[in-house]
Amino acid sequence: MASFIKMDLISGIRKGGRLLFGLRDYLKDTVSIEESREIIKSRMEGREELFLNILKKGIYENTRSPYLKLLKLAKFEFSDVKSMVLKVGIEETLRNLTEEGVYLTHEEFKCVKKVIRNGEELRFDEKDFDNPYLSTYYEVESGGTRSGGTRTMIDLDFLQSIATYDSIAFNISDIMEYPLALWTPILPSNLGISCLFRFAKIGKVPNRWFSQIEKEFLETSLVNKFGTNFMVYLGRFLGTNFPKPEYVGLENSYKIADWVAQMIKEFSGCGIYTYVSSAIRVCKAAEERGLEISGARFFVGAEPITPSKRREIESVGAVCIPKYGFTEGGTVGYGCFNPSSADDTHLFKDSIAIIQHKRRIEFSDTEVDAFLFTSLLPSVPKILLNVESDDYGILEERNCDCEFGRLGFTEHLHNIRSFGKLTSEGMTFVGTDLIRIIEEILPRKFGGSSIDYQLLEEENGNGLTQLSILVSPQVGKINERELVEEFLTELGGKKGICAELWSQANTIKVKYMHPIPTKRGKVFPFYIKMK
Repeated sequence: MASFIKMDLISGIRKGGRLLFGLRDYLKDTVSIEESREIIKSRMEGREELFLNILKKGIYENTRSPYLKLLKLAKFEFSDVKSMVLKVGIEETLRNLTEEGVYLTHEEFKCVKKVIRNGEELRFDEKDFDNPYLSTYYEVESGGTRSGGTRTMIDLDFLQSIATYDSIAFNISDIMEYPLALWTPILPSNLGISCLFRFAKIGKVPNRWFSQIEKEFLETSLVNKFGTNFMVYLGRFLGTNFPKPEYVGLENSYKIADWVAQMIKEFSGCGIYTYVSSAIRVCKAAEERGLEISGARFFVGAEPITPSKRREIESVGAVCIPKYGFTEGGTVGYGCFNPSSADDTHLFKDSIAIIQHKRRIEFSDTEVDAFLFTSLLPSVPKILLNVESDDYGILEERNCDCEFGRLGFTEHLHNIRSFGKLTSEGMTFVGTDLIRIIEEILPRKFGGSSIDYQLLEEENGNGLTQLSILVSPQVGKINERELVEEFLTELGGKKGICAELWSQANTIKVKYMHPIPTKRGKVFPFYIKMK
């Protein structure tokens, strides 16, 4: 144990030194709105070149690349793919590759299922997907569970690349003129630190950083224990006044509402960058306390943005600005400012390509049009080539009059949902982990069989995502508090980010009813009421 701690500290010190010099150069100057527009235009014009560059250097010249093995099995040389791109374009090329087996499901990408193509079994490690050309300033975890998360390298060049989108969104929403706060967790979650660095690069350092999670609740490495504060004070040492995280639990959302109301009173506007459910909690608290927060801008993501969720935010006069992305791929899109639906989102095709393929949902009879992502930026933390993100939705072409549309982002995503994980309070829980808890742990401790329990995800009357553990009446009355505690413990430990937020929010209820079957009469460990 002592040896492990020593290695952990040594690794942390090395990364800290690298971050010091990297952050010094990174914070030296900012990217203006005009420069952001030019960067995006340049990437749009050189899109095919970007794709071919990452394909050649990141895949064909990288012997560890999982995609290289898939391409070789499908008998595609670089020259073949290049010719196809120049002839039919990136997206049609990606569709052709998919048909020949060059793609990865979400489970294959997460290395929880083996990859079999053309009768051959391929074995990959999560690190095999890392971009070999990054300097790796720090690492974060995606997902919210102990087994569902992926450790991902983050490079400052990558944050600078995607900060261009924040620049455009902030300019459209006039947030550059108003105070801005984060309500996001600390490390190992990526969101808070990423926002600090990205927003600093465009000259908009957040005024406050509220965190739903205290560091004392986290079971994590020594590096993460002091990593957040280290980065904050390092930024201050280098002349950027990063805010230090202040703990505000979900039950105290009124404190955020008070801050928002005060900013509206003093400055006539402000911004909050947070999860969808957290934003709704602020709006509800403001309504209950009779606070005026009309004009507040809520930048929200990490959960499906349904019509009812959007209405809850806008009912108090606030503005809802969706953002869609994921740790491994970065920012996929920002909400359209002339939306045709609740989560209408511009696809940032200068940095990522999306195609869709039919995918049967593992725990249901339903087929969905799953997204397959391909990265284009050379600084992306993990290289993606036709990789599922566990999401599906509608992808369509539509012209609009907002600035994102004028920049050429005419592809829109909407009705974005997850098909293999449950999402609530910005945290996710991978469905494959759920089977063991529902079918083995709960029956063993509380009685019944593997078909007597089910987890139900639905939206309640307040626009919040509610999770219910369904217990068959045949099991009889049980200790509901113990059942929920056992579920949360198995979910990710008593001090995991996901378990802590769901516990604070009282997200999980117990209902005595028979598990819900699919349309074909099948019963699976969890049931998502899709909207």
